[in-house]
Amino acid sequence: MTTTNRPEAAPAVEQAEQHAAEAEQALTAMEERVRDGDEDVTPAQLAEARELGRFARLRAEAARRKAERAAAKAAEKERARLTARAVTLVEQDADPAAVATAYEQARTALAALVAAVTTHDNALRQAAHLLRQADAPPITHYVPVQRGEHKFEEVQHAPASRTAPTVEQGDSAALSLETGRTRNAVGTGPTLATLLAETAHQHDVAMPAGESAFTAAPIGDHAHRHADAIRRFLDTATQQTPEGTK
Repeated sequence: MTTTNRPEAAPAVEQAEQHAAEAEQALTAMEERVRDGDEDVTPAQLAEARELGRFARLRAEAARRKAERAAAKAAEKERARLTARAVTLVEQDADPAAVATAYEQARTALAALVAAVTTHDNALRQAAHLLRQADAPPITHYVPVQRGEHKFEEVQHAPASRTAPTVEQGDSAALSLETGRTRNAVGTGPTLATLLAETAHQHDVAMPAGESAFTAAPIGDHAHRHADAIRRFLDTATQQTPEGTK
């Protein structure tokens, strides 16, 4: 919150300062008349003008101090409001235990995803190996095609069925049980990378100031920098009492 040494002048302060300025001008004019030899100005009038000017300055100072006290009181009230709001936010929404619970749930879900992908990919690799041993034909083949005067070969999917599958040659985990539909291994790494990238795109996945965006650096780099701090946070969070005492 920005503060200044002098609060913005209130109407009462401006009025008091105007009166002080007018009294100062009146005194100056009266003193000038005396210097010019005006014998109608008496010492009593001059003294009264001085006292009126001094009193007006005191009233202006009083008004300014009153405004400063009011501004200070308002500033203190605003500080108290902001502080109370900050404390409320921490107590209501900053819940390390909830973060730790969600972290464990996400880790369990990711482990299940990795296991499902691994099972899927291993089944395809083993099935492809068996089909190659059984001399299953390749998934695609070249078919001569003539269009007008031009002859060329066009890649087409070979007929495939559950009783006559086709398989990618080499070591690829790709096969087909239905013409035109190829089944491929997906890979745990690509699956996790895609999931994390989609999450970062759909949600506000923030990194500390000055660091690369979440998707702009290898996951290992981010983990190397922050794994210890995250682990300490989670360890502390799971040690909280039921009442949430840190």
